[in-house]
Amino acid sequence: MKILLINKYHFLKGGAERAYFDTAKVLSDRGHEVAFFSMRHPDNEPTAWDRYFVSESEYGSGHSFLEKIRLAMGIIWNREAARNLERLIDAFHPDVAHLHNIYHQLSPSVIDTLRKKKVPIVMTLHDYKLISPNYNLFVRGKIWNHSSGFRCVLDRCVKGSYAKSLVCALERWIHSAIGIYGYVDAFIAPSRFLIRKFSEFGFRYPIGYVPQPLVPFPDPVNSSDASRKDLLYFGRLSPEKGIETLIEAADLLGSESDIRIVGSGEAVYEATLRRTAEERDTGSGRVLFLGAKYGAELEREIAEARAIIIPSVWYENMPYVLSESLARGKIVVASDIGGMTERIEDGVSGFLFEPGNVSALVNRIRDLDSTDLREMRRHARESVVELKSESYAEVLERIYADVIGKKTERKRILAKTWK
Repeated sequence: MKILLINKYHFLKGGAERAYFDTAKVLSDRGHEVAFFSMRHPDNEPTAWDRYFVSESEYGSGHSFLEKIRLAMGIIWNREAARNLERLIDAFHPDVAHLHNIYHQLSPSVIDTLRKKKVPIVMTLHDYKLISPNYNLFVRGKIWNHSSGFRCVLDRCVKGSYAKSLVCALERWIHSAIGIYGYVDAFIAPSRFLIRKFSEFGFRYPIGYVPQPLVPFPDPVNSSDASRKDLLYFGRLSPEKGIETLIEAADLLGSESDIRIVGSGEAVYEATLRRTAEERDTGSGRVLFLGAKYGAELEREIAEARAIIIPSVWYENMPYVLSESLARGKIVVASDIGGMTERIEDGVSGFLFEPGNVSALVNRIRDLDSTDLREMRRHARESVVELKSESYAEVLERIYADVIGKKTERKRILAKTWK
């Protein structure tokens, strides 16, 4: 099968990009031919298909007024993406296209091109962008359960900016009015929570549950927790991740536990976190910021931690931090929110606590002292056994075959009608 994978970034920026690359590896290992369509960027992974990629577009500060207008128009409909994708389709002749994150840098113009070229479309939903102008339903430190473009502008739901919120509201209004996402043949998502949330918001199309695999599936780590105090957070440093909750918990725990924070984020926010930790540190609680770590360094941090803490305060879909930690047989203490509750049975395969509740987090950390951690580690690993790449590949192949078959049947019916 010839499969075209589409995502706005072609480098490892976040979870969506990891899913995009892992999907490519899984499919290639099964003998399928894979092509890519994305945006040009200096950090991109090398690929022979980058000659079709669209111009780099990043929506930060420093743009002139006219550049901002051009970028805003590209968010709604990227003509360059439509043209370049058409050229790629003519060169590759894909049997199916699998979309990940396309909004803003690519826009749904790619869906229209695929429709015109009669290429079946599968799309993985990684966040809440298709039901709200605010992609993570999180505004200024709080859950924001709204889909209204008007409410988005009033609440400055996108980066605290009226202008950016208006652009995203217009984006939602226009794309909804023309029904562009209705041309996607199959939507899939890695958590049942996201599927329920889309249903609550009135999303009109069915969504299949397809958990994202771990590629490769991790080996369990050797754990002996008797003398360990280190608790580990690893991931992106951003407000929705609830790291402030963990810093406050460190203050209450004192010398009971050391907190190690691995990751990076926007410079201003990271500096705020460090300052908060310094102000709250009474000399007994210790919070160490270790920066971003990868590969063997990160593996060592994970292996040596007594437990992994995931204190998120937004609707997590299904974070890799969670599934990776469970697969390694690590003890996880996570917020009782979003898709994470699907993987953790409280007190059995890990611990759950009320999001943002510092005392509840401290109590769950202290529960480590009275828990059979060996048994919990076993249950943790068992909770993610379905995340093997073979299962994922087989499900994808069935979905691809189904949408290709339906598209072929539709063409046959239309041809017969017009005879």
